[in-house]
Amino acid sequence: MASNLGPRPADEPDELALPARGVPADQGGAPRNHEELLRRRRAALRHDPAASGAAELSQQVLGWAQALDVGERTLRDAARGVLPEDGRADNRADNLADGRAGSRQALGRAAALLGAAEAAAALAARSAHTLTAESAVTSTVVSALVPALVAELTAELGRPVSDPDVGPDLGPDPEAERRRGAVVAQFPWLVHGFALETVDEGGLAEAVRLGAPLAELDADRLGSLSRGGCSPVQALPKVVSSPALGRASAGAQSLAKAVLSAGDELHRRMAEVPEVPQSTPADRRLAAAYETLYAAAACLALWTARTAPVQGDELWLQAALRGLLGRLHRLLDEQCPDVDEHAVEETLADRVVALAGAGGPLTPFVC
Repeated sequence: MASNLGPRPADEPDELALPARGVPADQGGAPRNHEELLRRRRAALRHDPAASGAAELSQQVLGWAQALDVGERTLRDAARGVLPEDGRADNRADNLADGRAGSRQALGRAAALLGAAEAAAALAARSAHTLTAESAVTSTVVSALVPALVAELTAELGRPVSDPDVGPDLGPDPEAERRRGAVVAQFPWLVHGFALETVDEGGLAEAVRLGAPLAELDADRLGSLSRGGCSPVQALPKVVSSPALGRASAGAQSLAKAVLSAGDELHRRMAEVPEVPQSTPADRRLAAAYETLYAAAACLALWTARTAPVQGDELWLQAALRGLLGRLHRLLDEQCPDVDEHAVEETLADRVVALAGAGGPLTPFVC
C-alpha cells in the first residue's frame, strides 16, 4: 500500500502554460508493409482530441504517434535484418550478429521499451476522454516519456536517432525539460493522490478498454492542473493486489511489487521537493522517474484489464516491467533489485522477429 505522505496541499501551483511544438504527420517515404498499421495508430491516437478543438492536446498526441512511428520502424527494420533472405523466421533471432547492438537481449530490450511507450500513449490518449481532468498531468508526462523511450530503444539497437523531435533521455532537450518542470509543479497533488490512493475508477475502467468506443472529449474540462492527481499511478496498489494479477506468474507478480515499492520511494522523495517557482535538475529527474512509473502503471492496468489472451502478453508485461524498473532505479540513483534469471528479453526477441516476418503488430499494446 502507498504510504501516507502528507496532507492535501493548501495552495494550487500556478497555471502551467506549455506551448506545444507543432508536429506534422509523417506523410513521406515509400509505402511499407506496415504503413496501414502506422495510419491506424495515428488515427486512434488523434481521434477526438483533434476534432474537439483541443489544439495543444491534439498536437501532443500527434507527437506521440510520430515518435512511436520512429520506434516501430526502427525495431521492425532491426528485427527484419535478422531474417533469412526468404523472409521466413525459421532461425529467428539466432541469426543476430555478434556484439551488443546486434544481440538478442538488445533486440528484446528495445522491443520492451516500444511496448511500454505504446502502452503509455494508448492509455493517455483514451484518458483524455475518460479522465479529462487529469490530462494536465498525463499528456505532459507522456509527451516527455514517449520520445525518451524511443531514443533509448534506438540507442539500444546501436542506431542513430534521425528524428529531431526524439531527444535523448534527460539530455539537453528544452521541450522535455519544460514539461518535466510542469510535472514538478504538480508534485503536491500527485503525492496527495498517491497517499490516499485516489482513483477515478469509472474513468480508468473505460480508459483501459482498448478499442472500445469513446465519448467525445469535453474540452471544457481540460485545465492546467490535475487536482485529483493521476488515477493510473494511484491505482497501482490495488492493481498489484488484484485477483487479475494474482493469476499471473510469480515472476510478473514480483516485478509488479518491485514497481510499487519503487513508486513508494519516488513519492516519498517528491514530497520533500520544496514548492518554489523554478524546478532544479534533480527535481526534473524525479519527474522523469514519475514518467517511468506511469508507463509501468499503464502496462499493468492494460494487462490486467484484458478479457482475452493476447499472444505473448505476459512475456511483454514482464519484459516491459523489467526495462522500466531498471530505468526507474537509475533515475532514483538506486541499484535495481535482482530479478529472476529467466531470459525474458531473448525470448521476446525471438517473438518479435517472428512477428516482423509475418508483418503484424510488434506489441500487444498498439492502438
